[in-house]
Amino acid sequence: MTNRKKPETGRKSAYVARNRVAILKAALTVFAREGLEATMEDVSDEAQVAMSTVYKHFKDKQDLIASTTAYAFSEWESWVQQQISEVTDPLEQLVMPMRIFLRAKDTHPEYAKLVAKNFGVVGQILPNLSSGISDQVIGLNKLKVLSVESPAIAIQNLLSVLVIQLVNQTLNPKATTAEADATIRIALAMLGISDAKAKKLTESKINL
Repeated sequence: MTNRKKPETGRKSAYVARNRVAILKAALTVFAREGLEATMEDVSDEAQVAMSTVYKHFKDKQDLIASTTAYAFSEWESWVQQQISEVTDPLEQLVMPMRIFLRAKDTHPEYAKLVAKNFGVVGQILPNLSSGISDQVIGLNKLKVLSVESPAIAIQNLLSVLVIQLVNQTLNPKATTAEADATIRIALAMLGISDAKAKKLTESKINL
């Protein structure tokens, strides 16, 4: 016999979940705007919930920062997967998310500011970025689509380039998407991709 939640239990769980998301969204806004020096009280005010409610979900500020960063990345990653769902070329599947990442100031401005203005969160997003890119590069290497002698080193260097350019794109008002794409085109050489192929990959149209 299947155990079912009582209606009131289900409603309570949904209410708790909504509160948590509301706090995370508020924290993203606050940390993007004010930096990581912002307080739990600032987040509480933004979310319009009591401090006790914030502490029910997050044990301290570091927990809130880590959870906010993970939430923002997950939301962005899910959105990116929707954007590239119809892309079939394996190299485009690798490169397109990089190009979209460097356009986060336009598509996900608070996420971009969170990363660009707070280097304390960079260490948290790098493993997530690295995991997806690593899986693709290793897979393409096995298929001989790529020929990367030291994938781990190449990926580490590529990620450094992407993060630095994201900071530039987000904080430098003169930065352009053409500059972002040019950065990726040059960096793709670290994956053994020819400049001609890299140029083609970074000049295709992106519909965002």
